[in-house]
Formats: sequence, C-alpha cells, structure tokens
Amino acid sequence: MTATAPELQGNPRKRRAILEAATTVFLREGFSRASIDAIAAGAKVSKQTVYNHFGDKNGLFMAVTDAVQDEAVARIMELMDTAFPDPAALTDPADLRQALIDLTREWIRAVHTGRLVDLRKLVDSEAEHHPDLRQRWFSNGPGRTYPRLNRLLTELVRAGLLDVPADVMAAPDLLAHQLTATTGTDIRHIGPDMDFEAEFDKRVTRGVDFFLRAYGPR
Repeated sequence: MTATAPELQGNPRKRRAILEAATTVFLREGFSRASIDAIAAGAKVSKQTVYNHFGDKNGLFMAVTDAVQDEAVARIMELMDTAFPDPAALTDPADLRQALIDLTREWIRAVHTGRLVDLRKLVDSEAEHHPDLRQRWFSNGPGRTYPRLNRLLTELVRAGLLDVPADVMAAPDLLAHQLTATTGTDIRHIGPDMDFEAEFDKRVTRGVDFFLRAYGPR
C-alpha cells in the first residue's frame, strides 16, 4: 500500500479529529467501503482538508494504524516501567510473580481488546491486496514492544530471578513472546457465556505461573 505524500501537515487539532473519525469509519466499513466523504463529515472538515493532511485514503489508513499502535505501545512501555521500576531490586519470588501478573494482565488488555485488535483484523483482511501492511504493523507494534520486554526479562535473568536456557536466550524475543503470546491466545478463547473479567484474570495468572514453572529460579 503506497501512500501519496501529503502536501501539508496542517492543524494538529484537525489532524486528530480526522484520525478519530477515520478510525471509526474504517472499523465500521472496512478499507474498501470507507469513504473520504464519511470521514470528512465525521471530523467536521472538508474533503480537501483530509487530503491536505494525509494525501489519499491509503496514507490516511496507514496513519490510523500508526496512531492506534503508537497509543498502545506508549501504554505498554509505561506498564513495564511501572511494574518493574528496578528489576534487579526484586528479591521475593512472590513480588516477581505479582509484578509479572500485573504487567501481563495490562499488556494483554492493551493488545487483545478494544480497537487495536479490531484494527489488526482489518489489516489482516487487507494484507492480500496490500502485503506491506502486515510488515508495517509488526514493525510499529511488536517490533518495538517485544525487544523492550525481552530486555526487561534479560535483566531478571542477570539478577538471578529467572533461570532461562541459553538457546532460549539466543532466540530473538522468544522469551518475551512466551510470556505474552500464549496467554493472549488463551484470552481470545473466553466464551460469551463466561464472566470475562474473572476468566481474564484466571487465565493471565495461569499463563504467568506456567512461565515461572519453566523459567523460575531453581
């Protein structure tokens, strides 16, 4: 999906309004059916203002995916800093477990619920026609968060709080993926007849405990 470069960056307030309206329209209509007319109406701007900011519909869609991912990535980075302000200072295994549960719970909530997951489905549906979309999505999201989480987990290994085999440590971002991806998949299988929040917490805790059974200190 190659975007036409916009001529103007324009007013930041209008830009935000366009992005919000575009997110709503794209998620409701899909990429092909979404119209610049509907997006402009939702943002209360002219069509030309949309084009001035984003060039064309392709450029607008990529800006939407970037903006939604940027919001999620910022939240995840903040979560890591909050849960582990000083990883090496953790000495109690119970504190480590709780910090991992807190981090994983909010990570999964940020990545696997809300409009981010809906937008990911839309990206997947468009990938056949726009193959570069999937790589862009990975680079802007997991390509930033997984390396950061892997560095955090590596600090815990160096502090003796985790015991991880060398081959796992050598695989790029594998440890981070094992902490979050399995639990994320499990969350998607919560049925509509279940108490979502209770199941969510139970499955996050189960995922962290499984991770610690594999990599907790011996």
